Amino acid sequence: MTYRLLPETADLDAVRALLAAYRRMLAILAEIRRSHGLRSNVVALIEHGYQRVRDETGLPARLVTLGIRDFAQMPSDFDPETVTAMPLDDKLFSVKSASEIALTTLGGRRTMPYRVEGYDGPWRDTSPARLTIAGDVLTIQVGVTVTVPKEEARTMPETILTRVGRIIGGLSNAALGAMEDRNGLAVAEQALREVDQVVDEIRLDLGKIKAEEHRLNARRNQLDGELTALPEKLTIALSTGREDLARSGIARQLDLESQIEAIDSSLAEVSERHAATAKAIQAAQAARRDAEHRIALLRRPAPKTADPLDGYGREDAERAGRLDRSLRAVDRLTGTASAAADPSIEDLDRLHRDHTIEMRLAALKQGRPS
Repeated sequence: MTYRLLPETADLDAVRALLAAYRRMLAILAEIRRSHGLRSNVVALIEHGYQRVRDETGLPARLVTLGIRDFAQMPSDFDPETVTAMPLDDKLFSVKSASEIALTTLGGRRTMPYRVEGYDGPWRDTSPARLTIAGDVLTIQVGVTVTVPKEEARTMPETILTRVGRIIGGLSNAALGAMEDRNGLAVAEQALREVDQVVDEIRLDLGKIKAEEHRLNARRNQLDGELTALPEKLTIALSTGREDLARSGIARQLDLESQIEAIDSSLAEVSERHAATAKAIQAAQAARRDAEHRIALLRRPAPKTADPLDGYGREDAERAGRLDRSLRAVDRLTGTASAAADPSIEDLDRLHRDHTIEMRLAALKQGRPS
C-alpha cells in the first residue's frame, strides 16, 4: 500500500534533513567497507560502524540498524548521494488515524496528513516499509496483507472526550429550555451533577496517564543505564579476545535500543493523551461554571415592584448573599471557580439591560416602534 504524505514546509525540511543524515551514514559505511575489506557481513558492519554512525549522524537506532542491512545489499560502486529512499518499520512510523501518520525524524516525531494512493504488486522488500523522497513528494510504501472482513466493525464506544463534547453541547440547550420550564431548576442541577461525574472520570483518567508515564520513564532509565554500561564491557571483551561475548553484547545492545525506541514512541503517545485529557478537563470545568451560572439565574428571585415598571431589575440582597455563600461552598469542594459568583458578570448584564431600556424609551418618545 502506498501512502502519499501531505507535509507542511517544516515537516518537509525535517524529512530532507533525515535523508541527508541517512546518505551520510551510507558514505561512512562505504568507507568502513573499503578500509576493512568487508562485503556483505552485517555483523561486522554493525561492529565497526554502528556507534560511529550514531555519533556522527544522530539517526535513530532502528534506522541505523535497518540502514546497515540495506547497505549490505547495495553494490560496492553505488553513490550515496543518489539514494532517495530509506527503510522503515513500525517503530519509525505509525498510522495515527484515518488522516494522519507520525514519522520519526532527527528532531523527534512529526505528524503529517496523508492520503492512500492505492495498492501495488507483491511486497518483496526486506524492510517492512520504505520512505521515498522525490522533490517535494513524500511517499511511504508498506507491505500489508489485505483481507475482507467477515462482519462489520462494532461501533466505537463513547470516550471521555466525546462525552465532554456531548455534555457541553447539550448543556446550553437543556439549560436555556429550562428557563421557561416549570422544573427548570431541577433540570439544571441534574446537568451540574452530570458534569461533576464527567470531571471525576477525567481526573481518574489523568491519574492513570501520569502513572503510565512514570512507569515508562522508570523502565527507560533502567534500560538506558544498562545500555550506557555496555560499550565498556564490549571493549574489555574484544581486548581479551572474547569475540563471542562481544557479539552477544552487540546483540543485547541492539535489543536495548529497540526497546528504548519503542518506549520513546509510547511516551510520545502518552504525552498526546495527557494534553488532550488536560484540555478535556478544562472544557468540563468551563461547562460546570456555565451550569452554576444557569442555576444562579434560575434561583434569582423576582424583583419587588409597586407596579409593573417600578424598581424593575432590583435584586433581593439577602437571598443573593445566601446563593453566593452556597456556590462558594461548592467551589471549595470541587476546586472550580463559579461564574455566578463574579459580580462583574452581573454588572455587565445589568448595564446592557439598562442601555436597551434607554434605547427603546428614546424610540417610543420619537414615535418609532421600540
